Amino acid sequence: MRLVKAMLSAALVAALSLVAVPATGATGSHVVDSYCSPSGDYCTQVVKKADGTIVFGIRAFADYFGKATACVTKVTRVCHSTTARKDTHGLYLWNIRWQGNYPKEGPGQYKVRWSYAGGSPIGEALYFDRG
Repeated sequence: MRLVKAMLSAALVAALSLVAVPATGATGSHVVDSYCSPSGDYCTQVVKKADGTIVFGIRAFADYFGKATACVTKVTRVCHSTTARKDTHGLYLWNIRWQGNYPKEGPGQYKVRWSYAGGSPIGEALYFDRG
């Protein structure tokens, strides 16, 4: 039973990564940083699109989080919340654009942390650099 569960978990993580971001060659988008839960139920990511837009996202097989909040920190900490939408593949997506929602505090590393409405973290912190 454990082997079956482990194989299913690996398949779920692979499926999430395949549908979460279109192929890099097709759109020029790429994943800057990501984290997938050990169970494979959800993945968080920072994606940089070909046009330079940065998007923070969660991809999951169910609406586990309700309203989720993404906080970005470099010098100051700014948070914004969003609810899930369901895509054509049946995945639940939480997405927030960095541009227009968070301050640009110059070049360097920014930290992104997703959390539940109650403040408990969702996954690990993610990072992206702004040159």
